[in-house]
This record gives sequence, structure tokens and C-alpha cells, in this order.
Amino acid sequence: MAARQSKGRVKLDGARGLAEWIAIYKAYNAIFKLTELALLPHSLSLPQLYLLTVLKNEDEPITTGEIGRAMVKASQTITGLVDRLEEPGMAERVFDRRDRRKTWVRLTEKGESKFAEAFPVANRLAEELSAVLTDQELKDLRVTLGKLRSAAMDRLGAALERP
Repeated sequence: MAARQSKGRVKLDGARGLAEWIAIYKAYNAIFKLTELALLPHSLSLPQLYLLTVLKNEDEPITTGEIGRAMVKASQTITGLVDRLEEPGMAERVFDRRDRRKTWVRLTEKGESKFAEAFPVANRLAEELSAVLTDQELKDLRVTLGKLRSAAMDRLGAALERP
């Protein structure tokens, strides 16, 4: 990747896809901040709402490792997220008696209520923001981002397998 300076600006060129990565990053950050503001009155962060969603989609408790894989987050990040949902009673940990290294997490009634309260806010915001795209553009975006995520997950998996 070559960087050229011109009148105080850095122009990045030479890396195929870099400009698109930066565009994805900027869009993600703007959407993330807007969603965080919308969730503020509900005392939830976007990662906390996503964790509630992951738990809601399961019929039974799941391990912190499964949560980490679903959210593509490190175990210490998951531990912190679960802590912040467990303290107000929205989630609870269940320790595995057979394998003390395993911790299961489940959604509580209070978590179900918080999800029911906050999810429509994020849903409505997604719908409003997505109104600038056609149905076909949304479909294409989902497919394209799915390909990028899959390629990144493959490389991430390979990197984590190396000694």
C-alpha cells in the first residue's frame, strides 16, 4: 500500500478494496453511533442488544464460547457483556457441573422484556436508514457483505489455528 501526501492529506492507493473497507468502516461507525443514541433511553448498548438477540434466538442456554463465535468477539469482551446484562438481571450464567470450564448463559424474563422494549427501536431505525436503498440494493449489499464476512472468518479461523 502506497501513501502519498498532498496538501496535508494522505491518499491511500495500491490496495484493491481499501477504499471500500474505509467506506464500510465509516458507514458502520455512523450507523453504530446513531443506534447507540436511539438505545440510550433504554439503557442498552448496541452490543448488549445484539447479545440479547443471540440469546433470544436460542431455545436453551448457550456457552460463552458459542456467543463469542456468533458475535465474533474475544472471550474477555463476551465476559464483560454478559456481566453488564447479568447485573440488572437480563441474563444469567449457569455453571456446568460436569465441566467447570464451561459457562452457559440464558435470557431471563427481565431480558425478554428489555429485548421486547428495545429491539423495535433498532428495527425502526434500520428500516428508516435502509429507505435510501432499493430492495435489490439491500439484497446485493447482504450478499456482498456475506461474502466479505465469510472470507474474513475463514482467514481468522486459519490464523487462530496457527501455533
